[in-house]
Amino acid sequence: MNSSHKIYHTGFGDQAFEIDCNNDDAYDLAEFLFEDFPGARNTQSVKQYDIISSGPIPMLSLWDDDKRLYFGESRYKLAYILINEVIFHSINNNDTHHALHAGCVCKDNRCFILPGRSGNGKSTLTSWLVLNGFQYLTDELVFLNSDAEVLPLTRPISLKIGPDHPSWLLSGEHTNIISSDTGSMIPHRLLNTEFKQQQPKVTDIIFPLFKPDAKLELKKISPAKASLYLLQSHVNARNLEGHGVSEMAAIVKQCRLYTLSYSSFNDLTQIFNAESELFE
Repeated sequence: MNSSHKIYHTGFGDQAFEIDCNNDDAYDLAEFLFEDFPGARNTQSVKQYDIISSGPIPMLSLWDDDKRLYFGESRYKLAYILINEVIFHSINNNDTHHALHAGCVCKDNRCFILPGRSGNGKSTLTSWLVLNGFQYLTDELVFLNSDAEVLPLTRPISLKIGPDHPSWLLSGEHTNIISSDTGSMIPHRLLNTEFKQQQPKVTDIIFPLFKPDAKLELKKISPAKASLYLLQSHVNARNLEGHGVSEMAAIVKQCRLYTLSYSSFNDLTQIFNAESELFE
């Protein structure tokens, strides 16, 4: 292994990051996480972290200055902590965008955001859509400006499952997946290789709800109800004038608005195809 010291530069929104890597193994982990990040814009703020990889196993550690955030063998656990650090610092003081906890995909000049709380299955739904011909933008976080333009946090897809993925998600052996007994990170390009960086305007907002016994239903909702639902996924409202309510309401009025209930991914082919109500 090459022991050369490298610094990986990345960024999101107005926050830039430097990941100081002590060797190629540490650098490869940083690249796995941030290869498709859009990069910071118009910023002089730089947050620094250190990834140290050592030994034949290897052992890994993650540092924020003199504070050790992780030490151990799990690439997944280090990656999960680092991604969440980046998300926190990107959101914490941001007062120029609406930060929404949501998946986001696009297809045929349509851009869909899928808001949801942690554990609601938005990453799995986003993965299914990408496998079925949609372009991946994010499964975690979008920044939305006043013109309804999406800035997606394009990270590896993160699923809170173990190494055994659902059969429809991935088949065969893939050495470039990071897995543990608590979750997995999957490079989105494994699911759909036709990727390009995009910052489209949102056209559709779908609030998904998965329940084992749910009846398949795509239902149009009012802008007022959609605004109320969206506030539950709005994670930096405290930084915005009036908590961003008026501006968000104006954006919502420009979009098609739905709730989606489902109990099986097999049923979703009825919803997300060119002949469906969604694409009329």
